[in-house]
Amino acid sequence: MLFGHRRLIWNLTILNFKVRYAGSRFGLFWMVLAPVILLSCYLLVFGMILGVRPVQGSSGTDYGLLVACGLLPWLGFSQSVTGGAGSVLAQRNLMKSQLFPMEVVPVTAVCSGLVAQLCGTVLLLVVLAFRGQLGANLLLLPVLLVFQAAFSIGLVWFLSCINILYRDTTQVLGLIMVLLMFVSPIAYTPDMVPAGLQFVISLNPLSYLIQGYREALLFTHSPNIVGLAGFGGMAFLVLLTGHRYFMRLRRVIPDFV
Repeated sequence: MLFGHRRLIWNLTILNFKVRYAGSRFGLFWMVLAPVILLSCYLLVFGMILGVRPVQGSSGTDYGLLVACGLLPWLGFSQSVTGGAGSVLAQRNLMKSQLFPMEVVPVTAVCSGLVAQLCGTVLLLVVLAFRGQLGANLLLLPVLLVFQAAFSIGLVWFLSCINILYRDTTQVLGLIMVLLMFVSPIAYTPDMVPAGLQFVISLNPLSYLIQGYREALLFTHSPNIVGLAGFGGMAFLVLLTGHRYFMRLRRVIPDFV
């Protein structure tokens, strides 16, 4: 359903970056600089002040790589969702045209978030390769990106419609994303969570995604295939449900803009 519009999606994604960084002194360099600054804040607060370590005696560099493997997919997901939720309303004039495939607009926001994530991931891969920490689990990386894209696109199709019907959606979503950031295992691993709160991590689908990235990039043990398969199944269910919801409301949304 999206493959036929791949060229339009690509062109709109490029246009999105040009508009976002137009007149910026650093330009596209912000895609790398922003994650580095946020990673530094995580390391300062959790690594140096709170002294968090996943394994007793592990170095600050090991902890930094652990946080980076969780932070990059989180940033890609959060940018995709927050940008995609308001994307249709921002292009409200296009909604009145029955010829324009409006469903590609939220997809463009997801692609922008994934491209920014990939830029940071490439740098992380260079560091891991220099340290000799890349292994066979790296083959999971394309699968994780597909699962993440499917999950994010399905969500933004749904949220972009809700945002038109209820304009407070983006404000509420901003608060939800902040809460979700703290209950996602970015600065810690799931086994560091107290037993009484393990259910919070298990109910958070992003925990499986983040752990999947760590297993693909950082760890050498066998990945959690059951958890990844469950997340993948849920991601494609969200994708199909979101598309159906968007296409049903596509006919009536112009009356609300």
